Amino acid sequence: MADSNLTKKGVPVCNETYMLKVSKNRLEAVIFPREGAEGIGDIDTAALLAEVKATGVESGLLEAPTPKGDGSYLVAKGEAAVHGENAKLRTHVKPAIVRAPKSLKPGKDNVDYRELGAIVNVPKDKLLLSKIVATPGTEGKDVFGQKLTPKGGKDLKIKIGPGVTLSEDEMQVTSGVEGKFMLADGKAAVLTEHTISGDIDLAVGNIAFVGERLIINGTVLPGFKVKCKQDIYIAQGVENADISAGGNLEIKGGVIGADVILRSWGDIIVDFAENIGKIEVRGSLTISDSIIQANVKTGGDVYVLQGKGTLIGGKYIVGGSVYVKELGSDAEVVTELSVGMNPELEEKKRKLDEEKAVWPVKMSEILKNTTALKKMQKEEGADFPQEKNELLKKLNDQLPFVMDKVNEITVQEETMDEEMAKTINECVYVYGTVYPGVRVNVGSHSRVLSSEENSVAIYFDKTEHKIKLRTLTEAEKEKGSTG
Repeated sequence: MADSNLTKKGVPVCNETYMLKVSKNRLEAVIFPREGAEGIGDIDTAALLAEVKATGVESGLLEAPTPKGDGSYLVAKGEAAVHGENAKLRTHVKPAIVRAPKSLKPGKDNVDYRELGAIVNVPKDKLLLSKIVATPGTEGKDVFGQKLTPKGGKDLKIKIGPGVTLSEDEMQVTSGVEGKFMLADGKAAVLTEHTISGDIDLAVGNIAFVGERLIINGTVLPGFKVKCKQDIYIAQGVENADISAGGNLEIKGGVIGADVILRSWGDIIVDFAENIGKIEVRGSLTISDSIIQANVKTGGDVYVLQGKGTLIGGKYIVGGSVYVKELGSDAEVVTELSVGMNPELEEKKRKLDEEKAVWPVKMSEILKNTTALKKMQKEEGADFPQEKNELLKKLNDQLPFVMDKVNEITVQEETMDEEMAKTINECVYVYGTVYPGVRVNVGSHSRVLSSEENSVAIYFDKTEHKIKLRTLTEAEKEKGSTG
């Protein structure tokens, strides 16, 4: 064992001209002149090293003493142990990091994650975190030749919350569902529900969420966009904003503004709507009180049976039927309903109408011009101008393509008529009053109501091939009263 004097007072060497001392950590051996000595002068290095070795300092010996700057000279230098690095997490997706409130019951995880954190969307089976293992460190050696054992790095245990999967070797965390990725008090979680406690405003910004349910407990203010892959619930209305739900959309309070856009691939439920730019819904639309001046396309039914139950003004293209208490107004506001016309069919009809306005007219012009040019060619013979010859050739080249277009339109019209014939079973059911000025379209047939009627069904009579009105049956009235 090394002489303890070396690490305390030191020992004299070189005829007691110098003192040899070892640092407390035993990583350095130095000599320094004793009182009266001047530097190391012409010291016999070999003799010095031999004497140093005799004291037990045998590792890391230098070829010659090296000045340290404090009047001492380094004669041996050991190798420090390098401690291991702690295990750590590598993030493959940067999560939202929040601090969850402390559990009210020790040992019980009752944190309401829905209220926490921003949105970092991740798909299912996405690699989120991986563990970098702790390292053991590197062994060292002191100037006495003794090994210096390093401290190994500390391991860590990955903590997980809901919606994630920890691999069997506990080295990787992947998303078990599609949703928002977050770390709450060090626990990885992917949540399918996200709640915003207040309004959608500048402090929050636009929202896009890939989870199953987005809850907004305030109002969506003008100019903002909200999207969710599944359901959206808004507690206090929408003002001139753009809302898009891959599932159902429910809005408590009013929806107001010409710049409003509501889209849903499920159903939409709204308390009331006024001056709406666009509502597009794959399923049904339910209005809990009233809807005024709206542009609506639905794949299913429209229900306006609760509260005031009024539908006034606007254009409604409805794949199913319409059920309403009050339709139109005594001011004869223009209100147009097309029932049995789902949005996809209506879009096909719109495109067909656009083509009908172009190609038949173009074919007529080509036929008219070619007839005139051929007549001139026959009359003028060799004097027929070259530029008119080229024009005639150009028109003749265009004619087959244009004729094919016109034939395609004819075939599409026949198909469209067949599809629209299937829509004539849908009706408009009015449980209160329908006012003059309301236009109802069923299939390709249309009727503008000229008189006020009460408790009627507006339907297409297949025998007479026109839209007619009849009194509601008792069963239909019962459906309207239960809303």
